Amino acid sequence: MSPKWIRFYFKHFDTAGSVGYQPARCKDVFKPVNEAIHILYLEDAPNDAVRVETALRQGGLAFRLQRADTEAEFLRGLEPPPDVILSDHGLPTFDGLTALGAARGKCPGVPFIFVTNALTREMEIEKLVGGVTDYVRKSQLDYLPTAVRHALHEVEEHRSRMARFKEFFRGPTGEERRFLPICSCCKKIRDEQNQWKSPEIFFLEYLNLKFTHSLCPDCAVKFLPEK
Repeated sequence: MSPKWIRFYFKHFDTAGSVGYQPARCKDVFKPVNEAIHILYLEDAPNDAVRVETALRQGGLAFRLQRADTEAEFLRGLEPPPDVILSDHGLPTFDGLTALGAARGKCPGVPFIFVTNALTREMEIEKLVGGVTDYVRKSQLDYLPTAVRHALHEVEEHRSRMARFKEFFRGPTGEERRFLPICSCCKKIRDEQNQWKSPEIFFLEYLNLKFTHSLCPDCAVKFLPEK
């Protein structure tokens, strides 16, 4: 892995591993869960907002809830970035997926959780591909504090992993490492503790990247010859 590739990764990937990292906007957003957190909540039904706030307090979270019931209020609530974003399926003129896109554009590292009984196929797909951190049904709000804690914990874990990765590519005197130590035979990678690990394990531990395996056309000919 070249220094150029490393710089590309840190420039284009956020603290949650998705494209669009903007460190000046999301720096130091996240706090330990035992500190008061700032929650931005897109919801136009006051009674539902009260139910959500009650569930979070009963779950033992210390927080400040900022409810937005218009698109303009939601966009203003993104600056400075909140610690967590909650969203109903959306307002009549501002749906939840549009709100998700706006949040990803302004503060892509902030966890986004749908809180709604009106789950759509698009919301479920966003969860699968990593666009949405989680979704909680309004009929199961007792799970919401757990979802918030889990989201913040995942972000902190990833930040710690990224810091370790940066440290790995910094030499003893602070200079940037220009080479990744890799075995020329088995392709295992040597980490900072002199442990040799497969690329799958190394990048999972440092970047939480998971590999999928297939066969390239050249290897397919070798292992799957035509009959």
